[in-house]
Amino acid sequence: MSDQKISKPILFLLEHEFEDPNLPGQRFFCPHCLPLEGALASVPGLRERLDVRHVGFARPRQQVIDVVSEQDQSLPKLVLPAGVHSEHASGEHAAGQYVSGTRPILATLGELYGIPQPHP
Repeated sequence: MSDQKISKPILFLLEHEFEDPNLPGQRFFCPHCLPLEGALASVPGLRERLDVRHVGFARPRQQVIDVVSEQDQSLPKLVLPAGVHSEHASGEHAAGQYVSGTRPILATLGELYGIPQPHP
């Protein structure tokens, strides 16, 4: 795990389209990442507040390992800078917390930036 300094939250998402080696000949998108892509596209200024990184489907996902750990490579994931906390955190990295899953990430972005939330 890296102890690199994070200046703004890192949002890890899967690439827009990917192939799964277990299902050859098909292209996919991540249904968990898509609502976050929508928020990035529709909430003014949100993308600029985040360090958005698209990661390939195949594991190991080295970019995630470098920041969080090898044990938790699931996506989507929001990695918070040191000193930034969320009640929705699902774990900790070397310098702080991270949040996994679409709804907890959207809730955290609501806490941090006041973005609209999904209708229940």
